[in-house]
Amino acid sequence: MKIVVINAYVRENAGDAALLSVCLRHVREAFPGAHVSVAGMEDPAVHPDFEDAPNLGSLRRHVADGTVSLPRRLLRKLVVGTLGAGLLLLPRPAAALLRRALPAEARREAEALAAADLVVSNGGAYVLARPGLDGHQNVFFVLLPVLLAQRAGVPVVFAPQSYGPFPAAAQRRLVRRALGRSPLVLAREDVSVGQLRSCGLPAERITRAVDSGFAFDPPVTSDWRARLGVAPGQRLVGVTARRWLAPAAQEAYERALAATIDSVQATGARVVLIPQVSTDYLGDDDRIVERRIAAHCASAPLLIDERVDYRDLKGVYGECALLIGTRFHSVIFSLTSGVPCVAIEYEHKTRGIMADLGLGAYVLPIADVTHTRLWALVEPLLADDTGYRTELAARLPGYVAEAERLPAMLRALPARTAPRSAA
Repeated sequence: MKIVVINAYVRENAGDAALLSVCLRHVREAFPGAHVSVAGMEDPAVHPDFEDAPNLGSLRRHVADGTVSLPRRLLRKLVVGTLGAGLLLLPRPAAALLRRALPAEARREAEALAAADLVVSNGGAYVLARPGLDGHQNVFFVLLPVLLAQRAGVPVVFAPQSYGPFPAAAQRRLVRRALGRSPLVLAREDVSVGQLRSCGLPAERITRAVDSGFAFDPPVTSDWRARLGVAPGQRLVGVTARRWLAPAAQEAYERALAATIDSVQATGARVVLIPQVSTDYLGDDDRIVERRIAAHCASAPLLIDERVDYRDLKGVYGECALLIGTRFHSVIFSLTSGVPCVAIEYEHKTRGIMADLGLGAYVLPIADVTHTRLWALVEPLLADDTGYRTELAARLPGYVAEAERLPAMLRALPARTAPRSAA
């Protein structure tokens, strides 16, 4: 059996790497002995595999490769977009010939999709769009592998993820076409269910699920307190931050976090700034933001200023007494370690999942972050987190069990009956 996991991201994003790790484990549990490959945003020449699954590269990576100039990227989008549309619209014999004209990396993914028995779209938050041409491009290139697999008669399932927004009618039609043909569409919060319903997907085509990050539980491999120079009895508070807002609002958010860090450290606790994402891709490196935040602090916090393996990074959250988390998978990593969190929301996944756990009162939208508002949530937990921990202990085991249901769902899929197609 051949299975391709598509729409993977990069391992320097610890949350997305965790989702891919869990997805691969679940696929292998569902179908022991299957040949599983990955099509994602990592360059196969740099990372030939991910957890023993060969890395094919992808159509998306080829057209968005940040190592080439903007004119070349635009040309790649034009060429792959045109050829991809032809593969979907032309008769099958012509499409089979046209596939040979794709650039090597894009052709490798297209051929693997056509030869697969099952395609799994990895969890995350990438099936979305913004107004304008960029939004149309994102939806098209994210869903192009899905449509190519479906054209070849290969079933595509969507692991638990967030969906939307989709501001344009054309975007909603494309989502309805691709996801409406899927035997399994898993949405990880109610807002995403609503987004898919707004695209015209009937309710019975959407299954409410749980973020796969709750099933990520690698063994502890580091003594993080020793690495950070923190004594065993010292209270440690973690903070994650990211670039998200327009410059003036971003600076206000960073200064509010710095003031809150000063308030936390004034209680005798130590704060550590944790880079949940440290990739060069799109300049999305939390360490850059966190260095600025540290520079604003009156009392210097600890900084993890290195790239840390996503499995190793999970361990640092377990050493914390509290997390102030912007990156939502840093919140998940902490919650599954039994650590209370105050979550700063930048997408609807944050509020939806925290509400599922009965923790919606501990969410603050990123645009509303001030020291006063953030400290109003943090200070009571530093004083007494008993109620939070009680609520978490009551709800988390069932939530984690839900996150482990994907293998059973995959095994329950109807057997593929359509013959493999040349296109």
